[in-house]
Amino acid sequence: MKNLSFLNFKIFFVLFFSFLFFLSCNSVKSSSNECPKKEDIEKKLNIVKQGLSIKKIEKSPIPGLCEVIVNLPDNQKGIFYIDSTGKYIVSGSIIELKTFKNLTQKKLQAINKRVLSKEDLSKLDEMADIVYGDSKNVVYLITDPDCPYCKKAENILNKMVNEGKITVKVILLPLERLHPNAKAKAISLVCDKKGFKELMNGYKSSNQCEIGKEKINKNINFLINNLKVRATPTFVFPDGEMKAGVINETYIMSKF
Repeated sequence: MKNLSFLNFKIFFVLFFSFLFFLSCNSVKSSSNECPKKEDIEKKLNIVKQGLSIKKIEKSPIPGLCEVIVNLPDNQKGIFYIDSTGKYIVSGSIIELKTFKNLTQKKLQAINKRVLSKEDLSKLDEMADIVYGDSKNVVYLITDPDCPYCKKAENILNKMVNEGKITVKVILLPLERLHPNAKAKAISLVCDKKGFKELMNGYKSSNQCEIGKEKINKNINFLINNLKVRATPTFVFPDGEMKAGVINETYIMSKF
Protein backbone atom coordinates (compact mmCIF):
# COMPACT_ATOMS: atom_id res chain seq x y z
CA MET A 1 0.00 0.00 0.00
CA LYS A 2 1.33 3.37 -0.99
CA ASN A 3 0.55 6.18 1.39
CA LEU A 4 1.97 9.53 0.34
CA SER A 5 0.71 11.26 3.50
CA PHE A 6 2.89 9.02 5.63
CA LEU A 7 5.92 9.88 3.47
CA ASN A 8 5.21 13.59 3.87
CA PHE A 9 4.90 13.00 7.60
CA LYS A 10 8.42 11.50 7.74
CA ILE A 11 9.91 14.36 5.72
CA PHE A 12 8.14 16.78 8.04
CA PHE A 13 9.93 15.34 11.08
CA VAL A 14 13.32 15.34 9.35
CA LEU A 15 12.88 19.10 8.98
CA PHE A 16 12.02 19.36 12.65
CA PHE A 17 15.24 17.64 13.70
CA SER A 18 17.27 20.01 11.55
CA PHE A 19 15.52 22.87 13.32
CA LEU A 20 16.12 21.56 16.86
CA PHE A 21 19.11 23.77 17.62
CA PHE A 22 17.21 26.90 16.63
CA LEU A 23 14.36 26.05 18.97
CA SER A 24 16.66 25.25 21.86
CA CYS A 25 18.09 28.75 21.65
CA ASN A 26 14.73 30.51 21.46
CA SER A 27 12.51 29.51 24.34
CA VAL A 28 8.84 30.37 24.65
CA LYS A 29 7.81 31.61 28.07
CA SER A 30 5.62 29.16 29.91
CA SER A 31 5.36 27.72 33.37
CA SER A 32 6.44 24.10 33.90
CA ASN A 33 2.82 23.13 34.51
CA GLU A 34 1.51 24.59 31.27
CA CYS A 35 2.10 24.16 27.56
CA PRO A 36 3.45 26.79 25.15
CA LYS A 37 0.94 28.86 23.23
CA LYS A 38 -0.01 27.52 19.83
CA GLU A 39 0.61 30.87 18.14
CA ASP A 40 4.14 31.17 19.55
CA ILE A 41 5.19 27.72 18.36
CA GLU A 42 3.60 28.25 14.93
CA LYS A 43 5.55 31.48 14.54
CA LYS A 44 8.87 29.76 15.24
CA LEU A 45 8.15 26.70 13.11
CA ASN A 46 6.97 28.88 10.23
CA ILE A 47 10.65 29.63 9.52
CA VAL A 48 11.31 26.01 8.58
CA LYS A 49 7.88 25.18 7.13
CA GLN A 50 5.72 28.08 5.95
CA GLY A 51 2.02 27.82 6.59
CA LEU A 52 2.34 25.08 9.19
CA SER A 53 -0.96 24.79 11.02
CA ILE A 54 -1.09 23.51 14.57
CA LYS A 55 -4.50 22.21 15.57
CA LYS A 56 -3.83 22.19 19.30
CA ILE A 57 -1.20 21.85 22.01
CA GLU A 58 -2.13 19.96 25.15
CA LYS A 59 -0.54 18.04 27.99
CA SER A 60 0.81 14.59 27.10
CA PRO A 61 0.74 11.50 29.35
CA ILE A 62 4.29 12.44 30.45
CA PRO A 63 4.52 15.34 32.95
CA GLY A 64 6.34 18.35 31.50
CA LEU A 65 5.89 17.14 27.92
CA CYS A 66 3.22 18.63 25.69
CA GLU A 67 1.53 17.00 22.72
CA VAL A 68 1.37 19.02 19.51
CA ILE A 69 -1.21 18.02 16.90
CA VAL A 70 -0.48 19.41 13.44
CA ASN A 71 -2.57 19.50 10.28
CA LEU A 72 -1.02 17.57 7.38
CA PRO A 73 -2.06 17.25 3.70
CA ASP A 74 -5.18 15.28 2.72
CA ASN A 75 -6.94 16.04 6.01
CA GLN A 76 -4.42 13.99 7.96
CA LYS A 77 -2.99 14.97 11.34
CA GLY A 78 0.41 14.30 12.91
CA ILE A 79 1.82 14.39 16.42
CA PHE A 80 5.11 15.52 17.90
CA TYR A 81 6.00 16.58 21.42
CA ILE A 82 7.47 19.72 22.92
CA ASP A 83 8.67 20.55 26.43
CA SER A 84 6.68 22.98 28.57
CA THR A 85 9.20 25.80 27.96
CA GLY A 86 9.03 25.45 24.16
CA LYS A 87 12.77 24.84 23.87
CA TYR A 88 12.87 21.24 22.65
CA ILE A 89 10.99 19.06 20.17
CA VAL A 90 10.70 15.32 20.76
CA SER A 91 9.80 13.02 17.87
CA GLY A 92 8.72 9.42 18.45
CA SER A 93 6.21 7.29 20.30
CA ILE A 94 5.17 7.21 23.93
CA ILE A 95 4.92 3.61 25.13
CA GLU A 96 3.10 2.77 28.37
CA LEU A 97 5.31 0.24 30.16
CA LYS A 98 2.51 -1.35 32.18
CA THR A 99 0.53 -2.36 29.10
CA PHE A 100 3.14 -1.85 26.35
CA LYS A 101 0.54 0.16 24.46
CA ASN A 102 1.79 2.67 21.92
CA LEU A 103 -0.10 5.73 23.15
CA THR A 104 1.10 7.90 20.26
CA GLN A 105 -0.11 5.45 17.65
CA LYS A 106 -3.43 5.07 19.45
CA LYS A 107 -3.91 8.85 19.48
CA LEU A 108 -2.93 9.14 15.80
CA GLN A 109 -5.50 6.52 14.86
CA ALA A 110 -8.16 8.36 16.84
CA ILE A 111 -7.49 11.84 15.41
CA ASN A 112 -7.14 10.52 11.84
CA LYS A 113 -10.22 8.33 11.96
CA ARG A 114 -12.40 9.07 8.94
CA VAL A 115 -16.14 8.57 9.06
CA LEU A 116 -18.23 8.92 5.92
CA SER A 117 -21.54 10.72 5.93
CA LYS A 118 -24.72 8.67 5.45
CA GLU A 119 -25.02 10.21 1.99
CA ASP A 120 -21.51 9.11 0.92
CA LEU A 121 -22.04 5.67 2.44
CA SER A 122 -25.27 5.31 0.46
CA LYS A 123 -23.47 6.31 -2.76
CA LEU A 124 -20.73 3.79 -2.03
CA ASP A 125 -23.33 1.05 -1.56
CA GLU A 126 -24.86 1.84 -4.94
CA MET A 127 -21.42 1.66 -6.59
CA ALA A 128 -20.63 -1.93 -5.57
CA ASP A 129 -19.16 -3.86 -8.52
CA ILE A 130 -19.18 -7.25 -6.78
CA VAL A 131 -21.34 -8.53 -3.93
CA TYR A 132 -20.02 -11.65 -2.21
CA GLY A 133 -21.81 -13.45 0.63
CA ASP A 134 -25.26 -13.34 2.22
CA SER A 135 -24.57 -12.22 5.79
CA LYS A 136 -26.25 -9.11 7.21
CA ASN A 137 -22.78 -7.91 8.29
CA VAL A 138 -21.62 -5.82 5.32
CA VAL A 139 -18.01 -4.75 4.71
CA TYR A 140 -17.07 -2.49 1.80
CA LEU A 141 -13.72 -3.17 0.15
CA ILE A 142 -12.10 -0.61 -2.15
CA THR A 143 -9.50 -2.63 -4.03
CA ASP A 144 -7.08 -2.60 -6.95
CA PRO A 145 -7.03 -5.87 -8.97
CA ASP A 146 -3.20 -5.90 -9.04
CA CYS A 147 -2.44 -4.62 -5.53
CA PRO A 148 -0.49 -7.26 -3.51
CA TYR A 149 -1.79 -5.93 -0.19
CA CYS A 150 -5.33 -6.14 -1.58
CA LYS A 151 -4.78 -9.83 -2.23
CA LYS A 152 -3.96 -10.35 1.45
CA ALA A 153 -7.14 -8.50 2.40
CA GLU A 154 -9.19 -10.48 -0.13
CA ASN A 155 -7.93 -13.77 1.32
CA ILE A 156 -8.99 -12.73 4.83
CA LEU A 157 -12.41 -11.65 3.59
CA ASN A 158 -12.88 -14.78 1.48
CA LYS A 159 -12.36 -16.94 4.58
CA MET A 160 -14.85 -14.86 6.57
CA VAL A 161 -17.48 -15.05 3.82
CA ASN A 162 -17.06 -18.82 3.58
CA GLU A 163 -17.67 -19.01 7.34
CA GLY A 164 -20.86 -16.98 6.95
CA LYS A 165 -19.57 -14.07 9.03
CA ILE A 166 -19.77 -11.20 6.52
CA THR A 167 -20.86 -10.01 3.11
CA VAL A 168 -18.29 -8.13 1.05
CA LYS A 169 -19.26 -5.35 -1.36
CA VAL A 170 -16.36 -4.57 -3.68
CA ILE A 171 -15.70 -1.23 -5.36
CA LEU A 172 -12.89 -1.45 -7.91
CA LEU A 173 -10.25 1.29 -7.85
CA PRO A 174 -7.38 0.58 -10.26
CA LEU A 175 -4.30 2.72 -9.55
CA GLU A 176 -2.74 2.81 -13.02
CA ARG A 177 0.44 4.63 -12.00
CA LEU A 178 1.33 1.71 -9.76
CA HIS A 179 -0.31 -1.12 -11.70
CA PRO A 180 -0.58 -0.46 -15.46
CA ASN A 181 -2.82 -3.49 -16.16
CA ALA A 182 -5.21 -2.94 -13.25
CA LYS A 183 -7.71 -0.76 -15.10
CA ALA A 184 -8.14 -3.24 -17.96
CA LYS A 185 -8.70 -5.99 -15.38
CA ALA A 186 -11.25 -3.90 -13.51
CA ILE A 187 -13.14 -3.09 -16.70
CA SER A 188 -13.23 -6.72 -17.84
CA LEU A 189 -14.52 -7.82 -14.40
CA VAL A 190 -17.42 -5.40 -14.82
CA CYS A 191 -18.06 -6.14 -18.49
CA ASP A 192 -18.01 -9.92 -18.02
CA LYS A 193 -19.97 -9.70 -14.75
CA LYS A 194 -17.40 -11.69 -12.84
CA GLY A 195 -17.26 -12.15 -9.07
CA PHE A 196 -14.96 -12.25 -6.06
CA LYS A 197 -13.20 -15.49 -7.01
CA GLU A 198 -12.22 -14.08 -10.41
CA LEU A 199 -11.02 -10.88 -8.74
CA MET A 200 -8.81 -12.94 -6.42
CA ASN A 201 -7.42 -14.91 -9.36
CA GLY A 202 -6.46 -11.84 -11.42
CA TYR A 203 -9.16 -12.20 -14.07
CA LYS A 204 -8.65 -10.29 -17.31
CA SER A 205 -10.28 -10.54 -20.73
CA SER A 206 -10.23 -8.55 -23.94
CA ASN A 207 -13.75 -7.30 -23.22
CA GLN A 208 -13.34 -3.57 -22.62
CA CYS A 209 -16.97 -2.55 -23.06
CA GLU A 210 -18.07 1.06 -22.82
CA ILE A 211 -20.31 0.37 -19.82
CA GLY A 212 -17.32 -1.08 -17.97
CA LYS A 213 -15.08 1.85 -18.87
CA GLU A 214 -17.71 4.36 -17.76
CA LYS A 215 -18.29 2.51 -14.47
CA ILE A 216 -14.59 2.30 -13.54
CA ASN A 217 -14.01 5.95 -14.47
CA LYS A 218 -16.89 6.92 -12.17
CA ASN A 219 -15.32 4.85 -9.40
CA ILE A 220 -11.99 6.59 -9.83
CA ASN A 221 -13.52 10.06 -9.87
CA PHE A 222 -15.75 9.54 -6.82
CA LEU A 223 -13.28 7.62 -4.67
CA ILE A 224 -10.25 9.81 -5.33
CA ASN A 225 -11.83 13.24 -5.76
CA ASN A 226 -14.80 12.98 -3.40
CA LEU A 227 -13.80 10.47 -0.73
CA LYS A 228 -10.06 11.26 -0.99
CA VAL A 229 -9.05 7.59 -1.03
CA ARG A 230 -5.26 7.48 -1.34
CA ALA A 231 -4.43 3.81 -0.82
CA THR A 232 -5.68 0.31 -1.47
CA PRO A 233 -7.04 -1.72 0.12
CA THR A 234 -9.41 0.60 1.96
CA PHE A 235 -12.21 -0.77 4.10
CA VAL A 236 -15.46 1.03 4.85
CA PHE A 237 -17.72 -0.23 7.64
CA PRO A 238 -21.48 0.28 8.19
CA ASP A 239 -20.81 3.00 10.79
CA GLY A 240 -19.01 4.96 8.04
CA GLU A 241 -15.46 4.38 9.32
CA MET A 242 -12.97 4.31 6.46
CA LYS A 243 -9.70 2.53 7.22
CA ALA A 244 -6.80 1.82 4.85
CA GLY A 245 -4.51 -1.21 4.95
CA VAL A 246 -4.83 -4.92 5.59
CA ILE A 247 -7.18 -5.35 8.58
CA ASN A 248 -7.39 -8.51 10.66
CA GLU A 249 -10.52 -10.57 11.25
CA THR A 250 -10.79 -9.58 14.93
CA TYR A 251 -11.07 -5.89 14.11
CA ILE A 252 -13.52 -6.50 11.28
CA MET A 253 -15.84 -8.52 13.53
CA SER A 254 -15.56 -5.91 16.29
CA LYS A 255 -17.46 -3.53 13.98
CA PHE A 256 -20.53 -5.74 14.31
